[in-house]
Amino acid sequence: MTDLKGYELTHKRILDSGKENFLKDGYERANLRKICKNAGVTTGAFYRHFEDKEHLFLTLVEPLANAILGFYSKNEAEFFQSLEKEELEGLINLKKKASVEIALYLFKNRDIFELLMYKAYGTKYANFTDRLVELEDKNQKKLFQILTTKKQVVEIPEITVHLLNHTYISSLSEIIMHSETAEEVKVNSKVISEFFNFGWKNLIGF
Repeated sequence: MTDLKGYELTHKRILDSGKENFLKDGYERANLRKICKNAGVTTGAFYRHFEDKEHLFLTLVEPLANAILGFYSKNEAEFFQSLEKEELEGLINLKKKASVEIALYLFKNRDIFELLMYKAYGTKYANFTDRLVELEDKNQKKLFQILTTKKQVVEIPEITVHLLNHTYISSLSEIIMHSETAEEVKVNSKVISEFFNFGWKNLIGF
């Protein structure tokens, strides 16, 4: 791999310093002068690469945010396409596989995931967890509607569904943040997925 020089090297230094400072202090408390000092650049040099502190933060987290939303879109399409063909058990296994897949991907990008989920206050991603929960809510509602055409199911209040989905996202996030190996992530994300899937089946009486 060719060594970085000039503009590209400075760009990387600013990104690395930004990530380090954002992880330590969070977006709002991170100091631009400190970021520049740690990167070994002047503020003038910084502005040749990024518009402002927020632009730097978004450059770090936006690719991962888009990847997560892309996972949701892809898995949602596959899940509901399969719903007419498979029994619920097969769909549960499909969702479990998707949960493990995204957990392992996020574990490989844990530093950026931490920025996105826990250090983004003051940016447009401050409520990214809530956005993921809303996607879970929407998919859960659509699933219940389809299942009621196959069998009578117990109706669950929307607020209960929302709280359970928030707990699910929080549990997966904790696994990603606190696991030490990819194997640990794989095992624990399977357990969490099975736990919630079993719980949903029993709650709706399916």
